[in-house]
Amino acid sequence: MKALAGALVLGMAAVASAAQAGTNLVGGGATLPALGYTGADVSHRLLSPVEGSLLAAYSAQTGNPQTYYCQTGSGAGKNILAGGTIGGVSYNVQNACPDSPTPTGFGANDTGVGRPDLTQPNFAGADSPLSATDYNNYRTNRPTSYPVEFPAVAGAVAIAFNKSGVSSLALNDTQVCQIFSGKITDWNQISSASGPIKVVYRSDGSGTSFGFSNHLSAVCGGTASQHFVTDQAFTNVVAKFFTSGLPSTWSGQSGNPAVANAVAATDGTIAYVEAANTLPPGVGAATVNGKDPFNDFGASPLSISSTSINYNSVINGADATTGRPVIAAISGAPSTQCIALVDPSAYANPSSGYPIVAVSYLLANSAHNGSDTTAVKNLMWAPYNSAITSQVSTIGQFTGLSFLSTSLTQTQVQGCVGT
Repeated sequence: MKALAGALVLGMAAVASAAQAGTNLVGGGATLPALGYTGADVSHRLLSPVEGSLLAAYSAQTGNPQTYYCQTGSGAGKNILAGGTIGGVSYNVQNACPDSPTPTGFGANDTGVGRPDLTQPNFAGADSPLSATDYNNYRTNRPTSYPVEFPAVAGAVAIAFNKSGVSSLALNDTQVCQIFSGKITDWNQISSASGPIKVVYRSDGSGTSFGFSNHLSAVCGGTASQHFVTDQAFTNVVAKFFTSGLPSTWSGQSGNPAVANAVAATDGTIAYVEAANTLPPGVGAATVNGKDPFNDFGASPLSISSTSINYNSVINGADATTGRPVIAAISGAPSTQCIALVDPSAYANPSSGYPIVAVSYLLANSAHNGSDTTAVKNLMWAPYNSAITSQVSTIGQFTGLSFLSTSLTQTQVQGCVGT
């Protein structure tokens, strides 16, 4: 505890000192990379990065300001980036970032953040790439700007569990498919214990759900009428298996930390959750196909080939017979290559290492960044800047997170962020 307290003090001092170099940046969204981005206590929504994290290392670099990150989930994060009223909900960077319910803003004017001047977020995080709906929402509400999107990090999606008498759990893809399609319902089907399996899932728009369902739709098979669907809404992912609603033993939670905490609090539960969030006492992470989400992921950057990156493209639903995501070119897209979508098939079932993977993106605005422009440019390149990544201990082997190896260049990424 003393060591942790000392690290927190040092981290806060580092970012506080760096904050004097510029104005605080405000962003948020995906909960999957939050530990890697901030190293902070992810049981809270609004996070101030601490030493060893990506955003703290960014702030410690001369000229970069302090950042604040509000965990809203990927869906809400993209909506806040777009701003305006979406689905009957008003999203605005200035809206508060409370621990509950799911925030509709990034808390730009919350205590200590100090950015009441912002009319748009500086950045956002999402583990589900821009969909056609996301893109249209953005352009409707910010017609003089375009969204900027680049892949930043990858995360292992763990199968978390808590069952008395079960200290370890070895699953294969077939068992994972059957648990989440409702074919396996009792612990005696996967372990020496017995009792009903209680599934916990993400209730919010979630990139973790997108990454998990991307794997399920790739490996589980099925029929044209009954298969998993790649989607950021879990109820859509499994809708073809549960036409009359989810089982009464299944429950939804908003955000990876809440899912992990629900598993820790309830015996007999299984969930999918970003690996770094399986750390609460009482929560274990199953191996899948003999691979561990910590030991067998992140030792080296996840390689994304240039042929797997689609520019000015979005996810446009899923194939009706297979559930696989459909990639579509953006109509009326900008001439620049500033919206980079990694083909979900490229990481749906890796040939080696832990098999269930999500790719997380950093998003920004192409225009109206004002005096924050240089700081946002530097932040968007931070996941690839070796001077920053070499100082990061919250991403890499044993963390459940991994940096990426791509063909992206600094000139390309930073050139997409304008004043």
